[in-house]
Amino acid sequence: MDKKIAPGFRTEAIQKINEKHKGNDAETQANRSLEAFQTLISLTTQDLRQDLDIMHPAGRVKELRARGFDIQTHWQNYPTACGKLHRMARYVFMGMARLAA
Repeated sequence: MDKKIAPGFRTEAIQKINEKHKGNDAETQANRSLEAFQTLISLTTQDLRQDLDIMHPAGRVKELRARGFDIQTHWQNYPTACGKLHRMARYVFMGMARLAA
Protein backbone atom coordinates (compact mmCIF):
# COMPACT_ATOMS: atom_id res chain seq x y z
CA MET A 1 0.00 0.00 0.00
CA ASP A 2 2.56 2.56 1.08
CA LYS A 3 5.32 2.79 -1.52
CA LYS A 4 8.60 4.25 -0.32
CA ILE A 5 9.50 7.40 -2.20
CA ALA A 6 12.99 8.88 -2.11
CA PRO A 7 12.98 11.97 0.16
CA GLY A 8 14.62 14.13 -2.52
CA PHE A 9 11.96 13.20 -5.08
CA ARG A 10 9.17 13.87 -2.60
CA THR A 11 10.55 17.27 -1.60
CA GLU A 12 11.10 18.32 -5.20
CA ALA A 13 7.65 17.11 -6.26
CA ILE A 14 5.93 19.02 -3.45
CA GLN A 15 7.88 22.17 -4.29
CA LYS A 16 6.84 21.97 -7.96
CA ILE A 17 3.20 21.34 -7.02
CA ASN A 18 3.15 24.33 -4.67
CA GLU A 19 4.70 26.58 -7.33
CA LYS A 20 2.20 25.43 -9.96
CA HIS A 21 -0.94 25.76 -7.80
CA LYS A 22 -0.55 29.05 -5.93
CA GLY A 23 -3.44 30.44 -3.94
CA ASN A 24 -5.56 29.49 -0.97
CA ASP A 25 -9.06 29.20 -2.40
CA ALA A 26 -10.73 25.81 -2.03
CA GLU A 27 -10.48 24.91 -5.73
CA THR A 28 -6.74 25.67 -5.89
CA GLN A 29 -6.18 23.65 -2.73
CA ALA A 30 -8.17 20.73 -4.18
CA ASN A 31 -6.13 20.88 -7.41
CA ARG A 32 -2.88 21.02 -5.42
CA SER A 33 -4.05 18.01 -3.40
CA LEU A 34 -5.05 16.10 -6.54
CA GLU A 35 -1.68 16.59 -8.20
CA ALA A 36 0.08 15.55 -4.99
CA PHE A 37 -2.05 12.38 -4.80
CA GLN A 38 -1.38 11.57 -8.45
CA THR A 39 2.36 11.99 -7.87
CA LEU A 40 2.83 10.58 -4.37
CA ILE A 41 -0.24 8.27 -4.07
CA SER A 42 -0.41 8.42 -0.27
CA LEU A 43 -0.51 11.46 2.05
CA THR A 44 -1.39 12.01 5.69
CA THR A 45 -3.44 14.85 7.11
CA GLN A 46 -0.19 16.30 8.41
CA ASP A 47 1.49 16.03 4.98
CA LEU A 48 -1.36 17.95 3.40
CA ARG A 49 -1.35 20.67 6.07
CA GLN A 50 2.38 21.18 6.51
CA ASP A 51 3.77 20.50 3.05
CA LEU A 52 0.91 21.57 0.79
CA ASP A 53 -0.74 24.33 2.87
CA ILE A 54 -4.12 22.58 2.90
CA MET A 55 -5.81 23.74 6.10
CA HIS A 56 -8.84 21.43 5.85
CA PRO A 57 -7.57 18.20 4.24
CA ALA A 58 -10.77 16.23 4.88
CA GLY A 59 -12.79 18.89 3.06
CA ARG A 60 -10.51 18.84 0.03
CA VAL A 61 -10.59 15.03 -0.06
CA LYS A 62 -14.39 15.14 0.10
CA GLU A 63 -14.41 17.54 -2.87
CA LEU A 64 -12.09 15.27 -4.86
CA ARG A 65 -14.33 12.30 -4.12
CA ALA A 66 -17.29 14.34 -5.38
CA ARG A 67 -15.35 14.85 -8.63
CA GLY A 68 -15.21 11.06 -8.99
CA PHE A 69 -11.81 10.20 -7.50
CA ASP A 70 -11.45 7.12 -5.31
CA ILE A 71 -9.47 8.12 -2.23
CA GLN A 72 -9.37 5.64 0.63
CA THR A 73 -8.88 6.65 4.25
CA HIS A 74 -6.72 4.55 6.57
CA TRP A 75 -6.58 5.55 10.23
CA GLN A 76 -3.22 5.19 11.98
CA ASN A 77 -1.33 6.72 14.89
CA TYR A 78 1.43 9.13 13.89
CA PRO A 79 3.76 11.27 16.00
CA THR A 80 3.25 15.01 15.66
CA ALA A 81 6.06 17.59 15.70
CA CYS A 82 5.96 17.63 19.52
CA GLY A 83 6.31 13.84 19.66
CA LYS A 84 2.81 12.86 20.78
CA LEU A 85 0.88 10.16 18.96
CA HIS A 86 -2.35 11.24 17.30
CA ARG A 87 -4.86 9.25 15.30
CA MET A 88 -4.53 10.63 11.81
CA ALA A 89 -5.85 9.84 8.36
CA ARG A 90 -3.59 8.49 5.66
CA TYR A 91 -5.32 9.09 2.35
CA VAL A 92 -4.51 6.70 -0.47
CA PHE A 93 -5.26 7.72 -4.06
CA MET A 94 -6.77 4.88 -6.10
CA GLY A 95 -7.59 6.81 -9.30
CA MET A 96 -11.04 7.41 -10.71
CA ALA A 97 -13.90 5.66 -8.93
CA ARG A 98 -15.44 2.79 -10.83
CA LEU A 99 -19.07 3.13 -11.71
CA ALA A 100 -21.44 0.37 -10.68
CA ALA A 101 -22.68 -1.64 -13.64
